[in-house]
Amino acid sequence: MAVPTAAREATTHHAAAAPTTANGLLARAVGRRWRLVVPGLLLMTIWQVSEALVPIAIGWIVDAAIIPLDRQALIWSVVGLIGLFVVLSFSYRFGARMSNRALHEEAHALRVEATRVPLTRRRAMESASSGGVLSVCSADADVAALIFRQIALGGSSLIGIVGISVYLLWTDWIVGLIVLIGVPLSLVLVALPSRAISRHSTTQQAAIGEASSRAADIMAGLRALKAGGGERWAAEQYRAASRAAADAGIVTAERQGRVAGIGSLGMAVVLALVLLAAGYRVLAGEMEIGTLISVVGVAVFFEEPVRTITMAVSVYARSHGAARRLVDLMGSAPVDESGTEVPSDARLQVRDLPLPDGRTLDLEVAPGEFVALVAEQPAAADAVTLAIAGHGDSAGAVRVGGHPRGSLVRGLAEHLVVAPHRVDLFVGTLRSNIALVHDGAGVDDDVLHASAVAEILEHLPAGLDHEVRESGRNLSGGQRQRIALARALHADPELLVLHEPTSAVDAVTEWEIARAVHEMRTRRPGQTTLVVTTSPPFLDLADRVIHVPSGGDARSGTHAELRAASSYRMVVDR
Repeated sequence: MAVPTAAREATTHHAAAAPTTANGLLARAVGRRWRLVVPGLLLMTIWQVSEALVPIAIGWIVDAAIIPLDRQALIWSVVGLIGLFVVLSFSYRFGARMSNRALHEEAHALRVEATRVPLTRRRAMESASSGGVLSVCSADADVAALIFRQIALGGSSLIGIVGISVYLLWTDWIVGLIVLIGVPLSLVLVALPSRAISRHSTTQQAAIGEASSRAADIMAGLRALKAGGGERWAAEQYRAASRAAADAGIVTAERQGRVAGIGSLGMAVVLALVLLAAGYRVLAGEMEIGTLISVVGVAVFFEEPVRTITMAVSVYARSHGAARRLVDLMGSAPVDESGTEVPSDARLQVRDLPLPDGRTLDLEVAPGEFVALVAEQPAAADAVTLAIAGHGDSAGAVRVGGHPRGSLVRGLAEHLVVAPHRVDLFVGTLRSNIALVHDGAGVDDDVLHASAVAEILEHLPAGLDHEVRESGRNLSGGQRQRIALARALHADPELLVLHEPTSAVDAVTEWEIARAVHEMRTRRPGQTTLVVTTSPPFLDLADRVIHVPSGGDARSGTHAELRAASSYRMVVDR
């Protein structure tokens, strides 16, 4: 299947250094769409000039055909006017199409590029909420791409203003001088508040991201909120975040309205002066009626391109603010923290891993071992799994296959998989959530049996093609956990780390899963498994259990040996 042009370009440009400033990002966006921007701007300029020629043509028709009652000239004038409108219509149609195509292609490329950051950089989301990142990857990418529409409209309007000013200067130097002085002055007054608009727009987008994050959190925990009677509290939390976003939007809109008012006022003054000067010239007998109509019509036409430029300045300020947030996201983590090393075997070594309570942890799992880790403090268990997964500063304490965690190649699925306790499912099917593809790939029966997903499929007519809705909300907690376990087993890595893989299933199923996973993972020599759990079935089957108590040093032994310690029994006995 062919890769879409925009996606291919996004991938190509991603290899180059990402822009470090908002202006740099916008300039790069224009640079890689110049084949659409240039002809689009040219066609839109033809449209703008044609718009300005309409009152000029009408004034010429009055002088050349209507006043002298020249029928033939009138017929040719009408034909010419029709032709002018044809050029006007088609130039706008195709110019707008090119500009919109550039806008949507670049918006898509920016969304892909921004989304790649949290997908490929380990530390990109450590200081940001998921809702904030989502807002940048979607809304900010779209707002930043609006610059293409403003280049087409604002650029053509500016060129049109210059051409019309030349015509007015040629027609009457006084009128032309008023325009040449008044219009640039109005534009300067409009441009002055643009920096404030950019700043307020950035604040608005951040507030929208916070509201999105609150909404995502509430939707993810909606069942728990309803069960605990927390609907009112959740509503208040979201209402506060939404109000902050609304207030920020009002401030931004107020600044944009102020800019629009300044532009309209400046243009109104220019128009009044033009009309006064042109009227005086007619009364003095220095200007024809048709010329007066042309001058007045062109002067009135001036209001539209000036308003367009005013709006373009406001939108550019918003695009600049959105581009700044995109740059901040892209610079939130090193471009590539991974190295090029491939693990030589499935040995796991952890040395001086900092725990939340200030202690450090050492552990080693030899190739082929099936080891369980019992941490009395949940935060300690989280610290171990996060470090092995490569997240946070503690990842430097981990070595896999003799190499530091940070020096390993990025594509590690066949060598290392860390399945977190939190289950994340995606819109698609059971098959796509297990195999992480959407092309009907097969899933091994052993995987389905070991994870007890086979039992789920017995009650689903569509089997592996059963639809999975957003976050797996049409599945129970136990079903979601089994699917996540099947996903980890399907990857069949040399080193597999599981964090509480059966906490949401019943005791009988838990024993069946533990035995099947142990059999599957020990069948092939050299495969290493670390299960961070307090599950008795996994602990009983493990070659070794590492116990990390609330205080003191970690101990290692079999499940039966460690049960002699009361603190261990209190954690694992159910």
